[in-house]
Amino acid sequence: MSASNKSKNKWILVRKVDGHLIPHAAYDVEMFQAIPENVPVRAQFAQPRSGPRHRLYRVILRLVTHNTDLFATEDSLHDTLLLSNGVVRPVMTTAGEIIMIPSSTAFDAMGEEEFKAYFDAALETIQAHIIPGIDLDELLKEARAQSNYKAANDNEERRNEEAA
Repeated sequence: MSASNKSKNKWILVRKVDGHLIPHAAYDVEMFQAIPENVPVRAQFAQPRSGPRHRLYRVILRLVTHNTDLFATEDSLHDTLLLSNGVVRPVMTTAGEIIMIPSSTAFDAMGEEEFKAYFDAALETIQAHIIPGIDLDELLKEARAQSNYKAANDNEERRNEEAA
């Protein structure tokens, strides 16, 4: 669990309307009203991530792992996809060598737009290098069924927009 999740500070959802931040829902209004007037408060902005897209990604990892002998676990495939797509952080060994290790796609580590871009790149990596030539539409169809994913896939929307 990250330090931000352990915080005892309350957080609320806000929306930007006409240049002002306003509470998103009744709960947020109540919490917002508890902030004293004219007192500085610390704010950290992050757009909420899509839980269904993250779940879809995890199902895709499972399907790919079960359909290839290259990876013993879903997490090893995940690490490979992170490394392949530059989602890394540098670490120095005791010998002074800089190596890159997989970073994170956790909700508090990667925003929605960044995760969507990573998701698309991961699918391309799977198709180009993990299971060459795999039909991504079929993979997504099966993953959607297994994850009960209802939203339209961004890849398909982009492909349809480009084809139009």
